[in-house]
Amino acid sequence: MTARLRAAPVVHTFDESDLIDRMPPTRGRLEANAPLMDQTWFRVGGPAEVLYRPYDAQDLSIFLANLDDDIPVTILGLASNTLVRDGGVPGVVIKLGPQFAFINTDGGMVRAGAGAVDLNVARAAQVAGIAGLEFLCGIPGTIGGGLRMNAGAYGREFRDIVVEAEVLDRDGNIRCLKRDQLGFGYRHCGVPEGHIFISALLQGESGDPAIIDTRMKGIQAQRNRSRKRPEVRPSPTRKTIPSNASHGN
Repeated sequence: MTARLRAAPVVHTFDESDLIDRMPPTRGRLEANAPLMDQTWFRVGGPAEVLYRPYDAQDLSIFLANLDDDIPVTILGLASNTLVRDGGVPGVVIKLGPQFAFINTDGGMVRAGAGAVDLNVARAAQVAGIAGLEFLCGIPGTIGGGLRMNAGAYGREFRDIVVEAEVLDRDGNIRCLKRDQLGFGYRHCGVPEGHIFISALLQGESGDPAIIDTRMKGIQAQRNRSRKRPEVRPSPTRKTIPSNASHGN
């Protein structure tokens, strides 16, 4: 029997694009025709027409305020549940860096940047003796992505812990939205897709770090048991970035 050979996908590139010449001045980093394969857990997909890594929130705000309205904008988080098409992503793909990954604890509260990894937030809360955020260790994503999807696991979801969130609109304006203004539903957030989450204030409660740690280990053990291929399995909220889309976090 003759084996059938499957052709490798043809990955589109933006070699002829001059979009990067239309980018506003920035303190961040801009890269044309940037590969996105290494930015996602699945290690597949085409490039970004332009990849932008903002220096900080102010830099991102100024960049958006001066970006032409006809240029699509896509925000890419940890990409644990994202598939990028071989056709790539037109327009600007924004990747938040370490400046957006801060985690600060105060009493029973945690303020975290949109780029902070959920597991890291759960661990910081545990060390600070803040209970109620343990479920975050079972979500493979960032705070920004969790806000966008109202992500949840093991009986809790983001709307249970969010006090407020900072949001940046397409015109570069930063707004602080309270929980009831975020329009949370099942795996849904009512904030318009073109808006970008910057940070969130999360509410926990006083707890014993040792007990919190035990709960987190139980969640992680349960999650590992349910995963057949942990290195590639997406979360239940997997999404695909089409080659003509514009998204929030």
